[in-house]
Amino acid sequence: MPYLTDGVVVKLNSFELQDRLGFTHKFPRWAIALKYPAEEVPTRLENITVQVGRTGAITPVAELSPVQLAGTTVARATLHNADRLAELDLHLGDTVIVRKAGEIIPEVVRVIKDLRPAAAKPYQLPAHCPVCHQPVVKPEGEAVTRCVNGSCPAILQGSLRHWASRDAMDISGLGDRWVQQWIAQGMVKSVADLYDLTVADLLTLDRMGEKLAAKLITAIADSKQRPWPKVLYGLGIRLVGSTNAGLLAQRFRSVDALAATGADAIAQVYGIGPEIAQSVRQWFQIPANQQLIERLRAAGLQLAAAAEAQHHATQPLSGQSFVITGTLPTLKRSEVKSRIEAAGGRVSGSVSRKTDYVVVGENAGSKQTKAEELGIVQLTEPELLALLASSA
Repeated sequence: MPYLTDGVVVKLNSFELQDRLGFTHKFPRWAIALKYPAEEVPTRLENITVQVGRTGAITPVAELSPVQLAGTTVARATLHNADRLAELDLHLGDTVIVRKAGEIIPEVVRVIKDLRPAAAKPYQLPAHCPVCHQPVVKPEGEAVTRCVNGSCPAILQGSLRHWASRDAMDISGLGDRWVQQWIAQGMVKSVADLYDLTVADLLTLDRMGEKLAAKLITAIADSKQRPWPKVLYGLGIRLVGSTNAGLLAQRFRSVDALAATGADAIAQVYGIGPEIAQSVRQWFQIPANQQLIERLRAAGLQLAAAAEAQHHATQPLSGQSFVITGTLPTLKRSEVKSRIEAAGGRVSGSVSRKTDYVVVGENAGSKQTKAEELGIVQLTEPELLALLASSA
């Protein structure tokens, strides 16, 4: 091609064949991405530093002699975890091969051991957190080494940054320069402390004026109106991203309902697996997190679904799973999907025993056959419209 690209996507252009092939849980079986091999270049490993994330994850980072790679200058690359360090057998001063994973994130691929300096020493992760200096642990069955000190400034900074992010509480103007000063001065020790701050408190910060302070306090106050799914995501429970938070918030209409539910019941939510369920259950069992919830409740955060969402949950199609197959007489699939979801239903790409209805159009294909085998109710477009009308 006459332009740079990292690969191509090959698709079947027959809608009938697409429908027959269907989807996996996440991806279409009628399309595949073909990636070209990533560009690889050699450079020197100058040092290895360590970052601490909001979950306490200790991530080693390679500090490299700057090198041109895929159109940019690369001087740092992730080393992921202790297992990856051991696999690479890195020594400071090694010549390493670097590439961009997915054409975006630099990573060390391998070491050219023939070029290793005679005095080079192997690198090992520190036994203590580089920020709070408390011992780190490597939980059994996990690849990640973690700082488990809940008061670690690095964890707190990451938690505050996550809480203020656009997908969570969307607090405009709450940047790292203020967070770092709050932590250094002991003004903020959890996200709940944000809601106790005043304009007078912020005026003690370096380069903070009265107008800016008032604007930031208003932004923090406005975040109290963010809906329950965003609050749940903002809590930063491990393995719970924005999508999973939405699924959990739709099933459990309040923080109290979620906190009182066992891991087995949480895992029954469509799209939530046992590992995520266990992580959620463990989070709510920690006393410090229980105290955080009570402080957020007292501050006026939305820890339950709004009245409109509660009404939506009681609609006749709430919790019902639909699959659409074939070409419908008058409606586009996207329109059908929107109408079903507006009535509280869920649209899936594949037929299973958990499917409640299959909406059937012309050239329905294998999904209709599977629905017949499983005894699933089939709806024509008029029948679907009648069902939607009855749920209004």
